[in-house]
Amino acid sequence: MNDKHNLPPGSLLTLTLIFLAGLIDGLDVTIVTVALPTMTNYFDVSVSNGSWIVFAYVVGLASFLLPLGKMSKNHRTKKFMIAGTALFGASSLMCGLSNSFWMLVGFRLLQGIAAAMMSCVIPTMIVRMLPKDRKGLGMSVLGASSGIALILGPALGGLIVGVATWHWIFFINVPICAIIIFMALKHLPRDEVPDREKDPTLIGGLSAMVLIGSCLTILENLGDPDMQQYGKTVCGVLILISLPILIWSIRRDSRRAIIAPQMLRNREYLLVASSFLLCTIVVAGAQYLLPYLLQDYWGMSPPESSFYLSLMSVAMVLMVIPVGRMCDRYGCKYPTVAAISFRSGFCIIMIIISVIGQNMVLLIMAMIVFGISHAFSGTAQPTRMIHHATPGYEDEATNLMLMVNYVASAMGCVLFALIFSLAANSSVTDPLDIDMMAGFTATMWFSLAIMAVALICTLAVRNKIVKAND
Repeated sequence: MNDKHNLPPGSLLTLTLIFLAGLIDGLDVTIVTVALPTMTNYFDVSVSNGSWIVFAYVVGLASFLLPLGKMSKNHRTKKFMIAGTALFGASSLMCGLSNSFWMLVGFRLLQGIAAAMMSCVIPTMIVRMLPKDRKGLGMSVLGASSGIALILGPALGGLIVGVATWHWIFFINVPICAIIIFMALKHLPRDEVPDREKDPTLIGGLSAMVLIGSCLTILENLGDPDMQQYGKTVCGVLILISLPILIWSIRRDSRRAIIAPQMLRNREYLLVASSFLLCTIVVAGAQYLLPYLLQDYWGMSPPESSFYLSLMSVAMVLMVIPVGRMCDRYGCKYPTVAAISFRSGFCIIMIIISVIGQNMVLLIMAMIVFGISHAFSGTAQPTRMIHHATPGYEDEATNLMLMVNYVASAMGCVLFALIFSLAANSSVTDPLDIDMMAGFTATMWFSLAIMAVALICTLAVRNKIVKAND
């Protein structure tokens, strides 16, 4: 039967909103990454300090995601989408108008908070506004927007910086935000009156924000000489204080807890989440190291390396919608197994290349296989986390799914950098010699090991096919 006939009225507009909101979030990260060298030169700051332009956005998004996500589920979908998009547009404008480095970092933090408001609403729209048997389609549209952002971001960022100034990478967000706000005003149903007793406790929300922000800061600055020791000490102390407070707040008021205890006791959900965490660590780590391998070791120019890296995104975009339909029809267990298999295949191909030497045919094959693995993983695993959520806590599952994604992304970059440094006897950012491939190969063996653990977690959970009348 034609999928179009199975979608209720308004579903196409819902999918369009999901696509645009996901696109602007992903596009902002990829465009800024390409323009980083230009911006650090403009403000005359070190490369290490320049990473705060990206990190401020990530820490704002991840730290506020749980409390804002909990609040958005309490009849604030339309309000948060409109307010978050408006704040994103305003902070983007102020980023472009910034005349000092730390002013830019401050507005990037605000931009991340706005992105958290938008991001926590998108899965809620998938859960509440699409049929039960079309969650995979919704996740695949969200995945497609991320894949397209990965393709457009570097090219668009390079074009803007080349013909204009870095300020315009932020200014272009404003008209896109205006379109999203207009569509949300017209299409999203009116919110009901929120039940204040369902909002997270203040102590729970604050402790979660402090804990996540401190953990990410420690991860981001692990071994960073620009961060003074007292800064790392302060973050460590904040972690030791906020963690027990968070646990106490969850036990004290389970109804308003920032993380529902029912979700923490759900064995199937925790196994599915663990598999997603491990797979995302490999994605983030490999994507972090691949540009160094292509440019610094194999001597490719940035445009040449961008061609090979873009093959991943193209493969992902082509596969993500069919994978979403497969998940809706047959369940997400076997697509997740396929994701792990393709990702392991990528690691094996890269290990072969390390033995036989540079081979463009194998490199193209590796990029395509990696992109296909991301299409399966980015669609099947988040959808599976929704399917295996504790009944009545599907919205909560989406919050935790997003949190797992951002934490795993940070962990992947740090772990791969550490493994690389140990195996290659040099830092990723140091001048690279013949040990570069040894370091990268070590990360591929590490990836195969954690993919084996991810496979065990995946197979331990039953396959669940959700029908429209369930």
